[in-house]
Amino acid sequence: MSEHTVRVAAGSAIAPHLAPGAVICLGPGVHAESLSVEQSVTLRGEPCAILDAGRRGPVVAVGVDGVVVRLETLTLRNGAWEAGGGVRLSGWSEVILDRCVVEGNEASLAGGGAGGGIYVHRGSLSLLDTDFRDNRARSGTDLHVTGAARAEARGGRFGGDIVVTEGAELTMVGSHVVGS
Repeated sequence: MSEHTVRVAAGSAIAPHLAPGAVICLGPGVHAESLSVEQSVTLRGEPCAILDAGRRGPVVAVGVDGVVVRLETLTLRNGAWEAGGGVRLSGWSEVILDRCVVEGNEASLAGGGAGGGIYVHRGSLSLLDTDFRDNRARSGTDLHVTGAARAEARGGRFGGDIVVTEGAELTMVGSHVVGS
């Protein structure tokens, strides 16, 4: 591991390791945390690593500008927020999900309901072989892309609905959509 790489065992806090350029390797098991990410970081899951927000907010929220957040081989579950239960991108940043599973997230608190799995309002989202299942929302159960946002999906499976509004852009290549 490099000087910027740290391994975090299930049950240990992740947030203290969110430093610029850090690569945080999450060990197998459930990591119970809702993360607000304000630095360019990589969260890399070892086999069976689960990031579980316990319905206390989005699993991962990026609301700042100019960062790149990479999520690799992780299951993101049990996030709950008015928009973006699994991942919420509202800053001019880039979020990349590579071989992740986004499941069991919900967007409906406080009368909201957009993007149960992922909500993107600004910035750029890349989905690489990422699967969605059992997410809930009034609009875009799996993915809601709106405003000044751009999203791209390469491969992966969407078990629910996808919504693109207000001039946002979505490109899909080789993805399987079961919903609408």
